[in-house]
Amino acid sequence: MVSVIIPALNEQETIVEVVSSCIGHPDVSEVIVVDDGSQDATVERATAAGANVIKLPENGGKGAAMHAGVSAAKNDVILFLDADITGITYENISQIIEPVINGQYSMFVGLRSREVVFLNHLLRIFPIIGGERAIVKSLWYAIPAKYRSDFKVEVALNYFSKQTPLGMHFTLIEGIAHVTKEKKYGIITGFTQRVFMVWDILSISFTLYVLGFFKKIFLSHFPRV
Repeated sequence: MVSVIIPALNEQETIVEVVSSCIGHPDVSEVIVVDDGSQDATVERATAAGANVIKLPENGGKGAAMHAGVSAAKNDVILFLDADITGITYENISQIIEPVINGQYSMFVGLRSREVVFLNHLLRIFPIIGGERAIVKSLWYAIPAKYRSDFKVEVALNYFSKQTPLGMHFTLIEGIAHVTKEKKYGIITGFTQRVFMVWDILSISFTLYVLGFFKKIFLSHFPRV
């Protein structure tokens, strides 16, 4: 069985749809919404929709909310979903979780398909940062705590899943959309948050992939005694 974890911050407009899309799925035994300091009706609406809601005492960022959810989860397979998506179905959920349930991969990601075909090709080149991903719980605890923060966590999941014997994979999923930061928070605030997100992604990508590459080369030439 699968534990669904939905980190949420002020997502009253979409949280009911996301929770409802999971409730009743034959492979899902619990839906956990981790409220990261919302000031709107996110908690009340998630609870009414049937989720088990964990309220964090203060805003700790996406990684902290995900960690709180994993710590409370009862199952060994975790499905993370963003709280601001629309259009996800039972079929989509099955597409994401089945490769992990069946032991094919340590992590499997469902990327939102773009209408422009060229953009879908780019998804195979750039870092996979989609929030809709299934993992084995042990993968989460294999990530050093310093990388389980903010938006760094998704790149860290990519990196450390590739170090496991089963690795990771992804698929493109039609019909899923998400509410942009600019639409939720306004142009200025939304753009500012997007800049911080991109900085998180670039900084951890450099640390893990670039510096990590040179570290491996150094250790191969100067192994520890």
